[in-house]
Amino acid sequence: MILLLKRLDSAGFGIILISLASISILANQAIPAVGHIGLYTPAIILIYDIGIRSVFFFEKRRIAESVGESVQSAKYSDISTKEAVNKYILNALFIIGAATLLPFIGDRLADETGLGRSFIGIVFIAMTTSLPEVAVSVSALKIGATDMVIANLFGSNIFNILILAIDDIFYTKGSLLADVSSNHAVTGFMAVLMTGIAVVSLIYRLERKTFLRLGWDTIAILLAYIVNIYLLYILRGKG
Repeated sequence: MILLLKRLDSAGFGIILISLASISILANQAIPAVGHIGLYTPAIILIYDIGIRSVFFFEKRRIAESVGESVQSAKYSDISTKEAVNKYILNALFIIGAATLLPFIGDRLADETGLGRSFIGIVFIAMTTSLPEVAVSVSALKIGATDMVIANLFGSNIFNILILAIDDIFYTKGSLLADVSSNHAVTGFMAVLMTGIAVVSLIYRLERKTFLRLGWDTIAILLAYIVNIYLLYILRGKG
């Protein structure tokens, strides 16, 4: 029961933040701003802070136990702390370096293919930048840290919305979400739908396998993602 509650905690804050961002996009210029910063920015930062504090205090004892068990089961005796830190920094720098080039490449692809920046950004750029999360999740599954997988994915949703608030601070042309395509709201609410499916699955333990050993919840999430891509393709160039 405790594990279920802590998963729903992070999922719930993710739904709140994604919904807030999506509503702000649809409201467009109707959202008040202080200077060039929309009022949704301090709201996102506040909710993020409350969410992280809530998750931290709720999981504090369990995190220590889980990490200890995972590290012990991994038994990386052949890797020293110094080597692990060096490899971590090296890989992080590689990811940062590659990420700085992605917007330019994506912009060129959007122009060359005619698919639009929204479609390229949401489908290809988002998929590429999420690959490290996929790698982390797979590695966590290999050592049996299933809770870390769920926490990583739900936590990413929360942090990614925080990035919007940070971007809005540095975007001096005006309120960021008032200056983007309304098509992004479709993706936002689809993310809420997909998170809701995951929450229902966690509550009711939808473990029955169906097609290709996939559960109903997995199939529903995949279908929602496919529908989202289809809608973005139809709406490309609009909004």
